[in-house]
Amino acid sequence: MAATIIRRHIIVILMLSLTACYRQSATYLEGSPSALVVDDDLSAAEAQIVASPGATDAIGYTGAQVYSVSPSYEGALTLREAVRRTLRFNPALEAAAIEVDAKRAESVQAGLRPNPVIEGDVQNVGQNVQEATLELSQVILLGGKRLKRIRAAELDVGVAGWDYEAVRLRVAINTAEAFVDVLASESRIKILGELLGVAKQLKNAVSERVDAGTISVIELKRTDIEVIRAQALLDQERAHLAILKRRLANNWGARSADFGYVQGDLATTNHLPSPSQLSVFLSSNPDVARWTTEMMRREAVLNLAKANRVPDLTVGAGARNLRDGNETGAVVGLSVPLPLFDRNQGNIAAAQTRLFKARRESMAARIDVNSQLLEAYGDLVVASEQLKALEKQILPTAREVYADIEQGYLGGKFNLLSVLDAQQTLFSTRLEIVNARAEFHKAKVKIEALIGRGLYDF
Repeated sequence: MAATIIRRHIIVILMLSLTACYRQSATYLEGSPSALVVDDDLSAAEAQIVASPGATDAIGYTGAQVYSVSPSYEGALTLREAVRRTLRFNPALEAAAIEVDAKRAESVQAGLRPNPVIEGDVQNVGQNVQEATLELSQVILLGGKRLKRIRAAELDVGVAGWDYEAVRLRVAINTAEAFVDVLASESRIKILGELLGVAKQLKNAVSERVDAGTISVIELKRTDIEVIRAQALLDQERAHLAILKRRLANNWGARSADFGYVQGDLATTNHLPSPSQLSVFLSSNPDVARWTTEMMRREAVLNLAKANRVPDLTVGAGARNLRDGNETGAVVGLSVPLPLFDRNQGNIAAAQTRLFKARRESMAARIDVNSQLLEAYGDLVVASEQLKALEKQILPTAREVYADIEQGYLGGKFNLLSVLDAQQTLFSTRLEIVNARAEFHKAKVKIEALIGRGLYDF
C-alpha cells in the first residue's frame, strides 16, 4: 500500500511540474492523498499503468506495464506523455519489474516442502538369504524452518519492489530533466531567431545609410559579422536541440526523436518552502523507505539461520522380503543428525552482522537522500535569486537601454558599436533567463520526486 501511495505521488508530481496546459489532467480526491483521478483522455490500460504499474500475478511477469517498441508520436509532446511513455517502455524499468517477478517465483519455491524419497535395496544377491527392501522416507523440517523461509522470501519480494520504485523514480526524473532541457533549447532557438532577424534589420538600416554616404562601409561589414554570428548561434542551438531530443527519446527506448516538439511552461514562483519543511517527507522516498523492509528481511534471515541449527528429522517406512523363507516384514526408520560440530554458528553470526550493517546503511541512505535534497534546494534558490535579478532589474533596464540607443542611433546620437553592445546585452539577458528557468525546474522536479509531493503544496 505504501509503495502504491508513493509511486502515485511521484507520477502526479512529475506530470504536473511543467505542463500548465494540462493542469487538470490529474487531481487528488479530497481527504485521500493517495487516490488518483485520471482523466478520460487516458485509455483504461494507460490509466492502470499510471495508477498502479508493476502489477503482476503471483508468479509470472504479465508484461502489461512495459513494451519492447514504442510508437511514434508526431506533433507536440507534453511532459505528461513523455513520463508515461518512459514508464511503459524504459528497458531498465522493465528489468526491475522482471526481477520482482523472479523474487516472487523464489518465494513460491521457499514454501515448498521436501520431496519424499523412495529407496530400494537388495542384499546377498544370488544367495538363499537374499533380502530385498523397499522404503519410503520423508524429511520433517523442525524449528519452523519452512515458515521462516517463506517469511524471508516474502520480504525479499518487498525489497525488490522498493528497488523497482527507486528505478521508476530515477527514470522519471531523468525524463523530466531531459524534457526541460528540450523545452529550454526550443526557447533559446526562438530568441536566437529573433536575434538573427534584428541583426538583419540593423544591417538593412546600415546599408541604406552607407548608400546615402552618411557612414563608412566599415559599419556595414560589422553588421555582416553580427548576422553571420547570429546565424551560427542559431545553427548550433538547432544541432544541440536535435541531440537533446534524442536523449529525451532514449528514455523510452527510441533510437531517434519520435516527436516533433515539446510543449510546456517554464514559469516560476517566488514562494519556496524551507528545507526543514521538505525534509520531513523524505521517509516516503524509496531509497529511504526500502530499509524498513530490508531490516525486516535481514531479521527474518537471522531467524531462519537460528532455526537451521535445529536438526531435521527423517522418518521412513517400508517392507523387506526374505527370499529364504519367502517372508515379508515391515521396516521403520528414524534418523536425525547430531549437532556436535556444525550448529550453523557461522551463518547466524553473519546474519547478525548484516542486520547490524542494515541499520547503518539505513542511516546512510537517509543522509544521502537528505544531501540530495539540500543540493537540489540550493540549486533552486540560486536559480530563483538569479531570476529575480534578471527579470525584475536587468531585463527591463536592458530593454529600455536598447530602445533608447536604437532610436538615438537613427538620430545620429549613438554609434553602431553602442547599438550592437545594447543588442548583445538584451538578448544575452533573455537567454540567461531561459537557462535559469530551466535550472529552476530541474531542481524543482528533483525535490518533488525526493519528497513525494508538489513543491507548491506548502
